[in-house]
Amino acid sequence: MTAADAPSAGPSRLLLLATVLLVAANLRPAITVVGPLIEQIGVENGISPSALGLLGALPVLSLGVFSPLVHRLSARIGMERSILLGLVVLAGGTVLRSLPGGQMPSGAWTLYLGTAIIGAAIAVGNVLVPAVVKRDFPHQVPLMTGLYTATLVGAAAVASGVAVPLAELVGWELTLGAAALLALATAGIWVRRGPPPPRGALREGPVREGPVRLGRQGLVPVEGRGAEGVTGRSGAGPAGRPGRALLRSPVAWQVTAYFGLQSAVFYVMLTWLPSIQTYQGVTPVVAGWWLSGYQAMGIVASLVVGPLMQRTSDQRVIAVGLSAMMGLGVAGMAFAPELLPIWCLISGFASGATLLVSLTMVSLRARTPQQAARLAGMAQGIGYLVAGLGPLAAGVLVDVAGSWLPVLQVLLVVVGVQGMAGWFAGRRVFVDGAPEEGPAGGPPR
Repeated sequence: MTAADAPSAGPSRLLLLATVLLVAANLRPAITVVGPLIEQIGVENGISPSALGLLGALPVLSLGVFSPLVHRLSARIGMERSILLGLVVLAGGTVLRSLPGGQMPSGAWTLYLGTAIIGAAIAVGNVLVPAVVKRDFPHQVPLMTGLYTATLVGAAAVASGVAVPLAELVGWELTLGAAALLALATAGIWVRRGPPPPRGALREGPVREGPVRLGRQGLVPVEGRGAEGVTGRSGAGPAGRPGRALLRSPVAWQVTAYFGLQSAVFYVMLTWLPSIQTYQGVTPVVAGWWLSGYQAMGIVASLVVGPLMQRTSDQRVIAVGLSAMMGLGVAGMAFAPELLPIWCLISGFASGATLLVSLTMVSLRARTPQQAARLAGMAQGIGYLVAGLGPLAAGVLVDVAGSWLPVLQVLLVVVGVQGMAGWFAGRRVFVDGAPEEGPAGGPPR
């Protein structure tokens, strides 16, 4: 814990909740606004589908590069200040991306550079919000994860839905830059949060900084182990080498695989679903709204699956079932495109729910907020590098094949592997391999 995270008179529980949800609302709109406008951006800048695929992949690749570094920033200046910095950088990157940059290949550098900065800024919130939730709401991790995931996908859905109509009024450049206003407003409110809550303020009994296990009375400290200098079984590894222990943990790799594969499917859909629809004859405006509907189903999924996960400590059946649902949606798009709206809603529900499951696994497979931040850094760092290849590969494949059918067929294979990873990552076990006791993250039964 740094000085920035030292115990002091903390904020109210309502403010804790509100600020977490506001940060969550900033973690997708700057990315999701691009999909409905991607063909217009390509036409006006002379960008090929492959280069547009790179534009869709760039924020995800940036997330992958910077996510593993976030815990170091947090250790130096604290989680609160790190998130504030991320919001400010997010606003700056969004403004830079919206500046006119000329036509490709000589121009449009602001479009790509701003997009990379956006990914780096979003990485801070992506990594630290699960750790903040685990610290501030230790008994309601799945429920709280469901709430902020619903907020995240809800804001993303609104951004997708209004993108084309807004661009018709003010142009695509100002439409891309609008997300900066939300980031700046959230930064102003986040400052009011102040320091983190004092130990014990949000739960009965003191909150220990050392490793914990889940017992009948909730989170129970593991005797004789500190927060950082713990043994290999704690999952943190020897003092000063916590990250190496995670790299040796099969559970950490299973969580990483599940996170990366579900992200790959999501970002392919986020970037190319409007183009898949216009290929089937849907107008750009309608395609944008169906992308919004795809993401809005994630709100329903989060509110349904979050409470369900609060009542169980084993996520295997949920993870595999959601992968099967996503497979159904993708198969429908490939082989029954006349029912595309139905497949959008089904796959949208599955996509939102698998995001919730992957974020919850990051929190539940870790023993402490510090370990959750490190696991989030690993899962998102490696996972987003894998996921970033999705939009790029899809753009190249459609360039070569001239059809979206091969892309959807490859996605079916990815979804199948995702289900396998979810079966292993959903087990009741910490990253050190020790089993959990009682409901994971929930109150005693």
